[in-house]
Amino acid sequence: MPQTALQTIPPAAAQSVEAAPQRHPLRVLMVVDGRYPATGGAEMQARLLSAAFAAAGHHVHVLVPQLDRSLPVRDTVDGVGVTRLPYPRVKGLGAMLLNLRFGWWLLRHQHAYDAIHIHMMHNLAGAAGWFKPWLKPRVIVKVSGAAEFQGGVLDPTLRHRVVHRLLRRGAQRLDGFQCISQRTAGIMADAGFAPQRLHLVPNAVDVRRFQPPGQRDQSTLHAVFVGRHVPVKGLDVLLRAWAAARLPDGATLTLAGDGPETPRLRALAKTLGIDASVRFPGLVTDVPALLATGNVYVQASHQEGLPNAVLEAMASALPAVVTRVSGHEDVIVDGDNGLLVPPNDPQALAEALGKLAFDPPARERMGAAARRFVERHFSTSRVLESLLAIYSKT
Repeated sequence: MPQTALQTIPPAAAQSVEAAPQRHPLRVLMVVDGRYPATGGAEMQARLLSAAFAAAGHHVHVLVPQLDRSLPVRDTVDGVGVTRLPYPRVKGLGAMLLNLRFGWWLLRHQHAYDAIHIHMMHNLAGAAGWFKPWLKPRVIVKVSGAAEFQGGVLDPTLRHRVVHRLLRRGAQRLDGFQCISQRTAGIMADAGFAPQRLHLVPNAVDVRRFQPPGQRDQSTLHAVFVGRHVPVKGLDVLLRAWAAARLPDGATLTLAGDGPETPRLRALAKTLGIDASVRFPGLVTDVPALLATGNVYVQASHQEGLPNAVLEAMASALPAVVTRVSGHEDVIVDGDNGLLVPPNDPQALAEALGKLAFDPPARERMGAAARRFVERHFSTSRVLESLLAIYSKT
């Protein structure tokens, strides 16, 4: 198999969390700068890692802002304790007070933790940096990509804004940065972040939860997408490609998820005359079951960090037809475990879908390769070992 960027991650045993090599138990604080629990990629990844670390014998706690006042300040999710920080809902002032309260909380509770892992380079990461001189635990922040680099703390076009400048300078004081793709690491290095603090560690996939079904329907093409219905996902391009593709009778496309684009996408499917073959099931709680109904995963994003949805589809032994953008390029080897097409090119995407539509053996071969790739490089135990090495680094 051709080498990919993420294959530079140090090897670790690809096995279940319970069987992971034993280390001295660490005390880890997971910080999520958003709702928790929630269905977003960063939130779901933090939840998976928190439960996995706890199952491996480490002491884990989760700290989040209290964005939903109907949820308690102290809670338990998947057997892991959660603290939500209340703050006033006043635009501008509220965020400032939340940052101060967050920093004060860290100072008061720092002796209870060996490492602090902040999921997403946003307000709380920047605030933590300003308190870092007085914090004993190592502070690591995960950098996903698009959200931070475009409109976020790391957006170079926003350097003139005082708040962004302060948060960026604070973030630069942190001990390490989990970069989930090669492109993310490259942008961080170009932005002046010390290369020795950049660690290429991808998102984890629960390979026990996402498994191939016992028998997959290969009688016709069943393409699946799971994710937010937002412009960056290129779902309008996908619908135009579906309309242009040469497909067998009974072929279906399922666009699971929801978002501001959903009404427009439904209308576009009807305009293109493909609404009979396109399904919009909305938010799906049992994603593994949905992926088991498909035989191809498709994603036409204009940009990505390292998409959990693609990794989960690969773990489910689905070949992925995706755009040639960072994140996709890190995990898809064209012709081996999926197909890569240029972004914003409906015709190229249509041809790729048509290529697999009439070739069940190729779908099965690529799907099996996708599963092996995820088991080898993205299993939860592998990612845990990589993160533990960063947490323990002196």
